[in-house]
Amino acid sequence: MAEEDRLGKRSEDADPDESSQVIRLPVQGAERREAGEARRDLSPENASLDSMMSGPEFTGEGKLKLDSAVEDLGVGWDTPEGASAGAIPMGWLALIVVLLILLGVWGVATLNNGAGHLRSREVAADMWNERSALETVSAKRWLERLEIRTDAYLRASSVEEKARYVRNRGRVHPLMKDYYQRHPLTAEKVSVIKNIRPTEVGKRPFFVVEVAVEGKEELGLLLVEDCEDGELRFDWESEVTYQPVEIAAYIENKPTESMAFRAYAQLDSFYSFEFSDQNRYQSFKLTFREDDEFLFGYADRSSVEGRGLLALLEEKEEGIPVLVQLRFSQHTKSVRSVLIEKVLATSWVWSGEERHADP
Repeated sequence: MAEEDRLGKRSEDADPDESSQVIRLPVQGAERREAGEARRDLSPENASLDSMMSGPEFTGEGKLKLDSAVEDLGVGWDTPEGASAGAIPMGWLALIVVLLILLGVWGVATLNNGAGHLRSREVAADMWNERSALETVSAKRWLERLEIRTDAYLRASSVEEKARYVRNRGRVHPLMKDYYQRHPLTAEKVSVIKNIRPTEVGKRPFFVVEVAVEGKEELGLLLVEDCEDGELRFDWESEVTYQPVEIAAYIENKPTESMAFRAYAQLDSFYSFEFSDQNRYQSFKLTFREDDEFLFGYADRSSVEGRGLLALLEEKEEGIPVLVQLRFSQHTKSVRSVLIEKVLATSWVWSGEERHADP
């Protein structure tokens, strides 16, 4: 009975009255056991498939704890949440976008520049073609003018008519009168212009024209100046190799006044009479076109003429054409020795007079 009384009391303890107060004392290690039981309850081995998939315990606090534990182990990078943690920062994305925009702008600008360059080349090609066409037309017209002027110049039968086509007419016209008093003036007809070669004399544009004349085997050489006023004028003096007097008469009379002659000059070693001092004078042999006569010309070595001619002829075996001012010494005993007073030109073209002398 006593046991039954005790058992009955325990049953009453198991179902205490709601109004009674029950005080439970904490037991050491109880919290740890509860935490361990909670982890076991969340582990896959102790949980059913239904509770893992749809149970409120898995989708609630248990899931957060599991995620936290996995991240603490460093293996959450391949999960969707881990992937979001390693995403590219917005600053880098903005920079990439800006670079792509700049690259696109550069590409468009390059294409535009390329198209502009092609258009520029096309425009330049068109301008070149137009200019070439104009130059071709201009060259044809120039050649026609040259042919007309050459034919009229050679056909002239009088000094006055011929003088209309020469350069430096004011100075040359009297020379033409003097020359044609000693030489006949014959009218000639141009057969064909064989060749035209540009050249320069005294910084002026000239053309050497090779022309075939009817009735002559040899080609005639004409020197034409392309003048500033657009006219083509012939250098008559170089064409006829104008000399103030015949060379034979000059040697015979030995005038002491200065005269300009067109000659070929080359170095020589002949010294005589008043020009025997080799330290003072440089000797040159002067020959003439279509003439067997010759002279020995002497230039002072210290003069511009002496130094200039020596520099031009030092390494040349053949003579060069020169326009020189000569004179015989007074009471000279030499037959052919003359003083070279001045070198007017290293060609047969007189370029000392200004162009305004042309009419």
